Amino acid sequence: MLYSFARVLLVPIFLFFYNYRVIGRDNVPKDGGYIVCANHVSAIDPILVGVSLRRRMYFMAKSELFKNVFLGTLLNWISVFPVKRGEADIGSIKTSLKLLKSGKILGLFPEGTRNKTGGVVAEPGIAMLAVKSQVPVLPVAIISSYKFFKRTKVIIGKPIELTEYHGKKLLNEDYLKISLDIMNIINDLKREKQNEIDS
Repeated sequence: MLYSFARVLLVPIFLFFYNYRVIGRDNVPKDGGYIVCANHVSAIDPILVGVSLRRRMYFMAKSELFKNVFLGTLLNWISVFPVKRGEADIGSIKTSLKLLKSGKILGLFPEGTRNKTGGVVAEPGIAMLAVKSQVPVLPVAIISSYKFFKRTKVIIGKPIELTEYHGKKLLNEDYLKISLDIMNIINDLKREKQNEIDS
């Protein structure tokens, strides 16, 4: 209930302040679970992605935020659950897999944290969750200066199917390569639309 209310409230705010547009909504799967993967530069990226897709989405946030009782309760209400960064958090992995296998949408950022260097980085856990849950990955590219009233674009690419890896025993380096491939697809989406804007 609170998630839907927050989305209804935030959509006009983001339309006004960030002049945001969503491109590629036809690529969004109509049903079933999937992972939304986007580039990450600003703290508002999860909100941008969340308001751009109509179905309820679940996000991870660093566990430190949940130490504040009020903030932790609010995050739980809007479908955010904790993850311990810098270690293999079995609890958050189990929560993620349970959500995906029950047909829910999980929003993740392959870079792991805000990336302001421009280099290609990715966490192997993204690919691991997609392969083990056997759900597609929906690549999303955010193009924004993050300045008020400047155009922001959210580009949704075609779902990435990882069926060739289902049922296979993969190593950490295999998952890392797959995650980097996903991040490269996101960056390609971003470059393609950026070139259209510049031309």
